Amino acid sequence: MRRSMNDEQQSDTSDRRPRGKITVLFNISAAVILLAILVGYACYLQVREGTAAVVTRFGEPVRTILKPGPYFKLPWPIEDVRVFDMRKQIFNTPYTATLTRDRRNVVLLTYVVWRIEDPHLFLQSVGDVTAASAKLDGMVTAAKNTLMGRYDLSALVSTDTKQIQTPEIESAIVSEVKQTAAEKFGIDIEQVGFKRIAYEQANVTAVLAQMRAEREAEAKQLRAEGDKESRRIRDNAAVKSEEILREGRLAAGRIRGEAEREAAEIYAKAHRSDPDFYRYWRSLEALKKTLGKDATVVLRTNQGFFDLLSDPPEAPKNKPKTKPKTNRLNQSKDVSISGGGNE
Repeated sequence: MRRSMNDEQQSDTSDRRPRGKITVLFNISAAVILLAILVGYACYLQVREGTAAVVTRFGEPVRTILKPGPYFKLPWPIEDVRVFDMRKQIFNTPYTATLTRDRRNVVLLTYVVWRIEDPHLFLQSVGDVTAASAKLDGMVTAAKNTLMGRYDLSALVSTDTKQIQTPEIESAIVSEVKQTAAEKFGIDIEQVGFKRIAYEQANVTAVLAQMRAEREAEAKQLRAEGDKESRRIRDNAAVKSEEILREGRLAAGRIRGEAEREAAEIYAKAHRSDPDFYRYWRSLEALKKTLGKDATVVLRTNQGFFDLLSDPPEAPKNKPKTKPKTNRLNQSKDVSISGGGNE
């Protein structure tokens, strides 16, 4: 009995020894694997699209990674990684007051579109986005105050679009700060713009007066252009009417000349046909013109010019003779004529 119990105890002890070794080996393997995973994770570096990484060794930058993908680095605390967003960013400056050339105080809210161009220089000179915002605020504000002193208030606000020079001022600010930001801080400033323009209460009246003056000047210009156009239209109408009248006078002169020529031919023909009758008829016409309307003339019948009334011309010889009528004017020496000249 005792031997059998000893044998069983020895067999149990021999079984436990291999199992304990396996457990120890498993634990060691698990620890090694876990340590390898931790070390591998500490040495693994993943650079994403739109970002850049700067690897530092004991705080000093040693390399810059710009392309996305997996990379290897030494574990912390030997090497560390600073990741930067390389996409465009917008920074809004606080409200800042500035003076224009005409001594007007203007409050401007400015925005800046920028991105990190050199991550290595950015890390050494700035460090992070918060510090970069402070640097941008100082540079843009200084450039804005300097440039606004070269422009009047009308360059920012005016009813005349030709006087607005806001794009020119914004471009000038970008040119002023772009090179400095790239060389000192590794920042590329792409755009600077005025987000809002405000005025102090003391300048509101001046701005309104300026706008009113510009409106009045524009109205005067429009009226002057209207008057000029109306004068031009009147002058053209007068010229055209004068041309039409001149053409009418020329046509009337030609017609009148033609009529007078035809009348002269008719008179000449009548004179050639019967000179005595022609003189008689012309004398009658002259008598009609001489005696006006409601005229009364008392003359002797044998007096010149009126002798045609008492002594009319004889009929031509080639015409048939007719019995002459007794002229009552021959019966008296005096005659009284009354009536209009056209009767």
